[in-house]
Amino acid sequence: MPLIFLVPVFWVFVIESPKPVRSRTIYFSAFIFWIASIWWIACPHPLTTLGLLALAGYLSIYWTFFFAVSRTAVHSFRIPVVLAVPVCWIGCEYGRNHLLGGFSFCSLEHTLYCQPILIQIADIGGGYFVGGMIMLAGSGIGTVFNRKFSAKYRIANGILAGLVLAATVGYGFSRTAEFRLNKSNLRIAALQGNIPVRLNGDSEQSEKTFQQFIELAANAVRNANAEGKPLDLIIFPETVCPIPLLKYGNNFNPSDFNWTPEMVEYWEEQLDQFQYFVQQLGVPVLVGLSTLVFEETPEPKRFNSAILIDPKTGVTASRYDKIQLVMFGEYIPFSNYLPKNFFLKTLCQEAGRGTEPVAMPLRNGLVSFSVNICFESTIPHFVRDQVLTLKKLGKEPAILINISNDGWFGFSQQIDQHLATHLFRAVENRRPYITATNGGFSAIIDRSGRIKKIGQRGEAGIVVDSVPAERGAATVYQQIGDLPAIACTLGIFALILASLVIKFRLLRFGSFNKMEFQ
Repeated sequence: MPLIFLVPVFWVFVIESPKPVRSRTIYFSAFIFWIASIWWIACPHPLTTLGLLALAGYLSIYWTFFFAVSRTAVHSFRIPVVLAVPVCWIGCEYGRNHLLGGFSFCSLEHTLYCQPILIQIADIGGGYFVGGMIMLAGSGIGTVFNRKFSAKYRIANGILAGLVLAATVGYGFSRTAEFRLNKSNLRIAALQGNIPVRLNGDSEQSEKTFQQFIELAANAVRNANAEGKPLDLIIFPETVCPIPLLKYGNNFNPSDFNWTPEMVEYWEEQLDQFQYFVQQLGVPVLVGLSTLVFEETPEPKRFNSAILIDPKTGVTASRYDKIQLVMFGEYIPFSNYLPKNFFLKTLCQEAGRGTEPVAMPLRNGLVSFSVNICFESTIPHFVRDQVLTLKKLGKEPAILINISNDGWFGFSQQIDQHLATHLFRAVENRRPYITATNGGFSAIIDRSGRIKKIGQRGEAGIVVDSVPAERGAATVYQQIGDLPAIACTLGIFALILASLVIKFRLLRFGSFNKMEFQ
């Protein structure tokens, strides 16, 4: 929401204040913010509250560091606040999005996800540019109200803030022109479920969830045929299919893992029935399930996968294995050194890590799309790298698709936060973006980050629309990636290094006056 511009206005008064600010005060305030913003992490199980506290404690470090380096830039090096604040903010956000796998929920720019005009600059410098724009404009406005500066300086900063906002809006209007419908449009149905997920849920729960999507898929085809608008693709969310896909490697087979022939036959028959169902639909189906690979490990290696089933043959046409795994959800750090019955291992069904993006074909290979799963959509450089990798292979995707299962989080604000990340990935890559989820929002988003169709909160349904499948020119963000954000990060390190050098010299010559780095 536009009120977000008031946040840096107040922060500027703290940063410019001549009085030292206690780091513990900033840290505690940040900790409260993060607890209130990501409390949904505690929803899946009481023990995940420990993860919530640990993550909130970790994320609070970035805010504390941001205020410290900003005050150092402003007070020790006399760098104008309208320059120091956005640079320091972008540099800290870059670290948050990369270290320990990255965590980009609740980014400053996400508050504008319902204001598409204001987020179009993301195709230049990613979401970082939008966050930096908010900080620059807000800092300029904040300086206007600070009477410690001269009238000319305050007016200049006010004009700068106005010019930045005007340029952002002007660019936004130029990039949100409607794309005409053409013969390359695909008719796509994204299914949305509303069944909560329980940790270590029973088979009855899994069957109930899967049956809901079977019925939704059948209704989607029935409705499309009645309207005379046949579908090109139906999307099931992540892990809603309880049937595993069995794969064998290195001459191993299930009997080497204490799997009986009856177990193998049962699951293969279940998959055959589902594939036959897809043939009856007559529409390609993208579905999330687990792939079990039998090879040289104590247990079959499980992958969180998305597979595309061909309606003509009923076989798997393509498979993508999730690459960016969720800590404590799909892997446990240093798990090989932990006891086999360690309590976290009993909660976490560990998964193998995929190795590469996959371009999945539609319309006999004339069009392709790429898939990301769950929180992979929250990492800007990850989705960008997927598109560029496929482009180098001559398989550039025209559409980006995310499948998720947000049913873990009780229809909390997590589903709004997750939805916001999808819009930014659409703008950054100028690709239509489709998300299908259980327990969250299924939506069809155009390449300008506008939501064309979306499901209702907490309700099961079918989200259908025509999606342009034409690849546009590469965006600036695709070409330069995170280089501007990296430059901001290097600027922070240069600032810290210069500060340390000055302190060292002052100490050496005996005239040290303690510099403020609070």
